[in-house]
Amino acid sequence: MAYIDLHLHSIYSDGIYTPEELLNHAKKKELSIVSLTDHDTIKGLERAEKQAKKLEIKFIHGVEINSCCTVGNRSVNIHVLGYHFSTEKMNEYMKILKALRDEHNDAIIRALQRAGIWIDYDDIEKPFDECIVTRMNFARTLVKKGYAATEWEALAKYLHKGGSAYVACSYPPFSVVTQKVHDAGGIVSLAHPAEYGLTDDETELLIKNLMDYGLEAIEVIHPSQDSIYSKKLQDIAIKNKLAFTGGSDFHGNHDGDITLGMGGENMRIPDSILANMFYL
Repeated sequence: MAYIDLHLHSIYSDGIYTPEELLNHAKKKELSIVSLTDHDTIKGLERAEKQAKKLEIKFIHGVEINSCCTVGNRSVNIHVLGYHFSTEKMNEYMKILKALRDEHNDAIIRALQRAGIWIDYDDIEKPFDECIVTRMNFARTLVKKGYAATEWEALAKYLHKGGSAYVACSYPPFSVVTQKVHDAGGIVSLAHPAEYGLTDDETELLIKNLMDYGLEAIEVIHPSQDSIYSKKLQDIAIKNKLAFTGGSDFHGNHDGDITLGMGGENMRIPDSILANMFYL
């Protein structure tokens, strides 16, 4: 059986490895298919695809985009995984998302300064100028400057909801993100459903609602999802004729127990889960 990983992050967003390094790791893990899914950017895809060809690994264009939707009476930040799109057709939308990110990051800097932490954009830990700056980049900066012992402490203490410098972001609606991916010829998958803090019933309701706006797949294997939860998601997908995707959400060494090519409970991701993805 061959294994895959369709959820990886590189230095172009908040990962610590270059696209080439990620593909080299994938080769060592004997993965047959991978996708690079950086946050709100597709700039690393060309490098990743070139390295994949050298290593004879099948490569799928990917991206992870923040969106929002309503579940009951509350707004939920939903992550969209887009696959198989034309990079040329996605480029303009990536520019829009980059501008939204920049506005949000400026607001985070102001919030940190109000909390007595004086940093500016030039202080932010990032591997190079082209990368998308996320909360993780801020967390690394806070650790480096001694405001937290670990990145996860920095996120919880300052940057995540409830933190002293938390800034809510105005994410585009799920329907808009989905339409942009579809316009570029891509497929839309719901990333890590276990991370949205929903009950099983709410998760199933969410998935059914998102189908009205073009949801085509569910990430059924992910480190946040144990085997029981994974089976529930697979059952929901089968019942609703949705495809499966799966990935490690690997960012690098700071991920702790998260390993490239693995989901929760060390579940490997078989290529068989893609059986119906290419025929949507």
